[in-house]
Amino acid sequence: MKWLSVSLALCSLLALSRAVPFHPNSTSPVHDTPRQMGHCAYIVHDLPVPVPIGMFVPQCDASGNFLPQQCSGSTGYCWCVDVLTGEKIPGTETPPGVIPVSCDMEYHCPYDWSHFGKRCYYFVDSPKTWVEAESYCLFEGANLASIHSEEECHFIQSLTKAHSHDFPLTWLGGHNAVHSCFWMWNDGTKFDFDNWHKKMNMDDEMEKTECCLKINYGYNLKWHYASCNETLPFVCSKMIYY
Repeated sequence: MKWLSVSLALCSLLALSRAVPFHPNSTSPVHDTPRQMGHCAYIVHDLPVPVPIGMFVPQCDASGNFLPQQCSGSTGYCWCVDVLTGEKIPGTETPPGVIPVSCDMEYHCPYDWSHFGKRCYYFVDSPKTWVEAESYCLFEGANLASIHSEEECHFIQSLTKAHSHDFPLTWLGGHNAVHSCFWMWNDGTKFDFDNWHKKMNMDDEMEKTECCLKINYGYNLKWHYASCNETLPFVCSKMIYY
């Protein structure tokens, strides 16, 4: 873990050094900014004066790094960023009128897990039944993944493609074991988003016997139900630890 932290810090520093290239013939005042200042200070220092209406101006701390939370005065949107690079953290953007997520804590995921919002995700390209997949996730302190937004859905789909160079049928944590027309997530979260291939029909004989949820179904990569005994790759998900 210590090696991983050092590697991540080194990558951030390398990204930072590439973010402000040196141009020998440039007369931009950004090069007069003290080198010990963070990348945010360089961006602000190099903005045109006066700043055009509607242009986003990043907020910096006393060291010239980005504040963990950035907000746009023109749109009202807020989001969390990497304090060194200013890169937006996926799943943290909130629209006007919505309480922004807390950006004060440093998010960490285990090695080989991917970070989105306040959760960590891991794609397992080893086909298992739904119960076997959930057992595997539980052993990792996780559950089969649940999805609560279109953005999160696309993120999980990208995980499946990154490992297989395709969009394989993949288990999520959804099931209708309690009642054929009542779907729920195995991690206990609210079933407040769906992306079904078609609307579930209570008279559909298939649905009465099939009670587990898979994604990447059909050419449009929708959700569909399947026999829980089918063997598929799967995605585990767990809350971020600090």
